[in-house]
Amino acid sequence: MDISQTEIILESTSMYHYPVVSFFKNLGFVVIILNPIISREHKRNLRKTKTDLIDCVNLAAIYFEKKFNLQKEHLPIYHQMQSISRHIFTLNESMVRYKNRYHQLLELIFPLYEYTLKNEVKFKSDHMTLLKTFPHPELLIHQRVDRLATVLASMHKRMDHRFLKTAQMIKDLAKMTLYSVSKDDVVIDEFVELSNLILDLDDKIMHHQNLLIDLAQTRTDFHKIVSIFGISSYMAALLVAELKDLSSYKTIKKLTAACGLDPTIIQSGKSIDYHGHISKRGNKHARKALFNIVSAIIRISSRVNPQNPILVYYRKKRSENKHHYASVIACTTKLLRIIFTLCKNDLTYSYQYNQNHLVTPIV
Repeated sequence: MDISQTEIILESTSMYHYPVVSFFKNLGFVVIILNPIISREHKRNLRKTKTDLIDCVNLAAIYFEKKFNLQKEHLPIYHQMQSISRHIFTLNESMVRYKNRYHQLLELIFPLYEYTLKNEVKFKSDHMTLLKTFPHPELLIHQRVDRLATVLASMHKRMDHRFLKTAQMIKDLAKMTLYSVSKDDVVIDEFVELSNLILDLDDKIMHHQNLLIDLAQTRTDFHKIVSIFGISSYMAALLVAELKDLSSYKTIKKLTAACGLDPTIIQSGKSIDYHGHISKRGNKHARKALFNIVSAIIRISSRVNPQNPILVYYRKKRSENKHHYASVIACTTKLLRIIFTLCKNDLTYSYQYNQNHLVTPIV
C-alpha cells in the first residue's frame, strides 16, 4: 500500500484532533480536516441518532461524494501567532474577573476612592502599588504626603509635583471615606493578593502582545493592515494571527464568512430577507478584534479625521436608524473589504489606496 496516496478524513475538534493529525502526517498519510458544520449538515435527518459508527460512515460519504474543500496548509508561524493570540484572550478574560473582584473589595475598604476615580486611573500601576502598600484608609491617614508621593513615583522615572497633588487628594479621600472592614480584616489580605495578581497579569499580557507584534512584523499583510488609520500595531498583529494568510481567501465573501460576518438569508413565502443577522459561524476572536478596531477608528476619527470612510459609513448607517452595534458590525464588513483589497493588490492605505482607481469600486 502506498501511504502517500492514502487519505485520512476527520472532523476538526478544536485542539483535540491535532495529536491525531500529527501522528498520521508523520507516517506519511494525507490528512483531510473537515469543518464540523459540513459534517453536521450532511447527515441532517429526522432522527437524532449519533454514534461513532454513524459519524464515520458520514465522513466516508462526504469523502466519496467530494463535498468538501481542501484547507490550505499555513506556515508554522501563523499557528504560533494564533496560539499567542488565544492565550492573550484567555489572560484578558482572567483580568476582567480579577478587576471585577477588585471593585467589590475596594467598595468594602475604600468606597470613596472607588466612586471618585475613573477605572483607567484606579488600575494604573502607580495607584495600585500605593493601595497595595497601604491597603486601608487608616494606614493612608497616618502617612506623610511626600511618603505617599514617593510610592506613586516609584513606578515612574522621576518625581513630579503631580504625585504630591495626587497623594494629597487620596489622603483627603481617606479622611472622609466610610469603610466596612478594619485594617486587620482578612479582606485586606485578599485585596493585596488580588492587586499583585492584576499587576503580574498585566505584565504578562504586555509581554505576549509585544511577542505577537514581533512575529507579525515578519508578514507582509501586517504592514498593509497597520497602514490603515486607527489600527494599532497590536490590533494589526491580532488580525494577522486570526485571519492568517489572506491570499488563501479567493473572494471577500469567503473572508467575511470565515469571520462569521456574512448575513443570514431567510425566505418566507414571497418575502426574502437578504440582510438578516450575521451568521456568527466563523472565527469569534477575529470578529471581536474587528469590532474593537472599528470602535477605536470611529472614536479617534470623530475627533481628528471626520472624513475617514469608516466613520462616514458609520454615520450613514446611524442616519438610517440602525442601532449602534448594527452600524459597527456593518463597518467591520467594510473594513474587511479594505483590508482584503490592500493585501490582494499589494497596496498600503496611506497613499496608494486612495489614489489607485482599481480599488475604489470594491469599497
